[in-house]
Amino acid sequence: MKELLLSIVLLILLSFTGCQSGSSSHKQRPLIGLSCSHPSDYSSARTTYTESVIQTGGTPMLIPVTTDSIVLVDIISRLDGIILIGGADIHPSYYNEEPIEQLGEVDSLRDVYDISLIRLAAQRGVPMLGICRGEQLINVAFGGTLYQDIPAQHPDTTVRHNQEEPSSVPTHAVNLLPDSEMARITGETQLFTNTHHHQAVKQVAPGFRITAWATDSIPEAIENIEGKTIWGVQFHPEALTVAGDSISARFFYFLVDQAIAFRQSK
Repeated sequence: MKELLLSIVLLILLSFTGCQSGSSSHKQRPLIGLSCSHPSDYSSARTTYTESVIQTGGTPMLIPVTTDSIVLVDIISRLDGIILIGGADIHPSYYNEEPIEQLGEVDSLRDVYDISLIRLAAQRGVPMLGICRGEQLINVAFGGTLYQDIPAQHPDTTVRHNQEEPSSVPTHAVNLLPDSEMARITGETQLFTNTHHHQAVKQVAPGFRITAWATDSIPEAIENIEGKTIWGVQFHPEALTVAGDSISARFFYFLVDQAIAFRQSK
């Protein structure tokens, strides 16, 4: 009896789904790829990233950590947008520097994987958002440099950039350029954000500009100035979005809108 009832329910659901997919009013959600971290022997991303995409109208897809170029090309060709998530330090050899003593843990496999994703996505014009490490990777991939360690290499230490509070708690102010895409997206010229990093953009990459700073002058956002939908933030809007912050959610609404436009242009 239970098996019969389950079969009936499944038939009803399949029928409803079929009707919906055939409806002219049905709108397919854009597919947003999420880069993954690489702890031990698996690929992963925090649910704050996936939930932020879901809550703002996208369908998240985790991109497994691999250096198989054929697989990465195939995945990127299917995406409407991409988010590069946070994680470990980037090896300074990617911006022609030797490691300093304060450099943290690096993951050489993930460095190759992430930079490959950025270059492949940029070649196809896929809308791209970098978060924390993701922002730093975008800067490095296009020719910029980083502070390997803010406390060791930046003279102003008035802002604590690696907060002890949970990511859902904002702890410092970020000032946005009034004419920036960031200000247009959020409708604000100052944000109160969280912070979990000890590296940051130092010299911005060609084709990009810094559009937000902490009060100690550390860059907090970059955006492309050559007409490409590529931008990044040093803070973690996904954690604030899931905690209910409607302003942080605007970053993801914007990416989803850009992803829909990109899909329609294919």
